[in-house]
Amino acid sequence: MPNRFRETSDNIYSFSEYILVKCPKCSLRAVVFASDRDRQDLFAPHRFVCAACGATKDWTGAQVNRNWDCEPVDYYFQYPLWLQTPCCGHTLWAYNFRHLDLIEAFVSAKLRERRPDENYGWSNQSLYSRLPKWIKSGKNRSSILKAIERMRLLV
Repeated sequence: MPNRFRETSDNIYSFSEYILVKCPKCSLRAVVFASDRDRQDLFAPHRFVCAACGATKDWTGAQVNRNWDCEPVDYYFQYPLWLQTPCCGHTLWAYNFRHLDLIEAFVSAKLRERRPDENYGWSNQSLYSRLPKWIKSGKNRSSILKAIERMRLLV
């Protein structure tokens, strides 16, 4: 278990390069990703692809939808996230395994360090400052780490 975690400049959108979702047709793992390799911004055209059943769908909208109080879904097609599990009376979720790795590193660390951005000072936009209190709480550490283990088995 790492003893120290140093905050990075990542925010939630830093993990949206590909999002693992549940296919609405076959209920297996599928992916949502930017279909234009030259554009990786949030509003770039995106594509849904399920390798299991061959389902595909394209998104070229002008706005994304995210309601943080509902079931965890992707921004574009509103499909349920693949990486989610009940934990501590809430739902623990991640967009992909890189996102899950960072949550695990944060939760497992006994010392969590924040530093002001060199250009902008203190910011409330980082992923870590936006995590719910139940994830930040040390008393939930072992339960969250067990939930992350369960999610890793969803390969």
